[in-house]
Amino acid sequence: MKKLYSLIFLLFVSNLFPQTLTSDEIVQKYISAIGGIDEIKKINQLTLTGKAESGGVIYDLLAYEDAVEKCQFAKVTGPGYSVKTYFDAKEGWTKQNGTKSGFSKETLESLLPNLEDGTYFYLADMNSRGIKTELLGEEKINGKDAYKIKFTRNGSEKNIQYFDKNTFYLLMIETPGINAMKIYYDNYKEVLGTKLVLPFYNEKGGINGVIEKYEINVPLNTALIYF
Repeated sequence: MKKLYSLIFLLFVSNLFPQTLTSDEIVQKYISAIGGIDEIKKINQLTLTGKAESGGVIYDLLAYEDAVEKCQFAKVTGPGYSVKTYFDAKEGWTKQNGTKSGFSKETLESLLPNLEDGTYFYLADMNSRGIKTELLGEEKINGKDAYKIKFTRNGSEKNIQYFDKNTFYLLMIETPGINAMKIYYDNYKEVLGTKLVLPFYNEKGGINGVIEKYEINVPLNTALIYF
């Protein structure tokens, strides 16, 4: 009888003090929330198009990531303004209003982890990429309770990510280094034709972005890059 009372007491106490999730468990819940590991593994190319607003001016936005060719491309155009940025494992450049500037070797090397991991590619196989996580605590992001998790890649800091405690959606990424930046995410919706649920709004550096469309596994027309 004493053992039975002890068991009931332990069950009662455990309900009063629920176990805290580990950082890896939180990340896995995030992966499940945005469609699951199988859907993420299907992503070879990711394109988003939409609008960006800064200082009351609206710009057209296109961003592309390719896990097969290992390259990234972005194009932003607006009134009297046109910028293209491209980089792969061998070269990188920015072309602003027709004037092209190449990336230095140091810049290109610093971008390689981002190129290989992409925005979502790394979630499919974090272990093989040497990516580890650490729960740093909890904070409020735009009024929402969030888990604060540090990501490292082969021992070096990758970024800090904040996940909604209720939905497990990613609310913010904080990047380290001299180009440190906070990127906010919101308005998660299902991507047409997939089981993925991705953010259709982001904000970074005072620029508000509204994604109008995602395309999965549609290779980019190379004419957009070089012409």
